Amino acid sequence: MLDPRDWKAIFEVYAREPTLALALAYQFAALKQVVQSGPKGLSDAITGLDQAIEHLYPHTDFHKMGHSLYHLTIESTISVKQEDLFTALKESLQLKRKRTVKTNSMSKRKPQISLVKSVEKNRIGNKQKASNTL
Repeated sequence: MLDPRDWKAIFEVYAREPTLALALAYQFAALKQVVQSGPKGLSDAITGLDQAIEHLYPHTDFHKMGHSLYHLTIESTISVKQEDLFTALKESLQLKRKRTVKTNSMSKRKPQISLVKSVEKNRIGNKQKASNTL
């Protein structure tokens, strides 16, 4: 995190935005003062960092991809392959979360709702069966 090469790459965009660079420097100075104020300040600093992380999310590809996936789903244009990739990723992330978060209660798994119309799944399944019999 504190590797100077990481910071250089991150701040490269500010070379053309001196006003934004100054505004960010003010934020870092305020964060530094809060951290130096003691244990209460540390909690406030973490809260501020969490807020900053959340405010950056809409500017990431994750937000854009999630929005695209959402529209593919509600417009019923998501392919079986895309749905399978999404399901595999979702399950992978859930497994990772289960390993990192200890829970005392057993949680029931929600029924899987298909993002692809069942008609499309049947059509693709029938094509695969037909090609396997040839």
